[in-house]
Amino acid sequence: MVYLDEFSIQQCQGCMNCVFKQVPCKLEDDLYEFLGKVSGADALFLTAPTYVLAVPGSMKLAMDRYLAMYKQIREHYGRPAVSVGIGGPLGWEQFQLPLMNLFLLAFGFEDVDSFMVYGAGPGQALLDDEAISRVRKGVEKLLTYQHRPFKSQTSRHCPVCYSTLFERLEGGRYRCPVCTVEAEERPDGFHFQSDSLNNHRWTLERIEDHYEDWILETKESFMQALRSIMRKKKELGIGV
Repeated sequence: MVYLDEFSIQQCQGCMNCVFKQVPCKLEDDLYEFLGKVSGADALFLTAPTYVLAVPGSMKLAMDRYLAMYKQIREHYGRPAVSVGIGGPLGWEQFQLPLMNLFLLAFGFEDVDSFMVYGAGPGQALLDDEAISRVRKGVEKLLTYQHRPFKSQTSRHCPVCYSTLFERLEGGRYRCPVCTVEAEERPDGFHFQSDSLNNHRWTLERIEDHYEDWILETKESFMQALRSIMRKKKELGIGV
């Protein structure tokens, strides 16, 4: 059992040394200790309270250090996970599961189940027998997990990340902002094609392409523009 709030994780400074110099992050905190705990897990059951419609800030701090952990995450890609958000009143948690599952996908896990339980005070959700039953079913899914490609399907949430938030595109199409799968609106939900589901943003192939073909390539263009950036900052009175 791992409690994120027991680890001191600092805010990313955006220096990019972990990428361009291929060195461990210079910040002296518990990031790599936390990563070791997560990387060593065969499966993950993630729970988090809902603060102001979304996850606690500690989860965002950990996600923002993604590039410093990229190589270790890639080496342990594809393990199963279940996420359970804990909310207060219904309707005040719309960003909770999408951000919890963004956390899981970024850390190389595959969401096999995701749902909310409700309770206004600490531990109050434990009094809900239906919630406890749902949790047990989630654990069973973890224990019996076998990776299978996605099939075309109609659903009211994204089958990859369980988000119910969608961007509206042209031509009656919608896109999940977390994993970029596209869908068509149907009377009973959104219809997702298997090709899109199996090529979502967080597949191993796509995160490797993003790292190699975009992130690493930004170093040269940034260095070429550095003098112009410094002149502009001086002109605008920024950082002087």
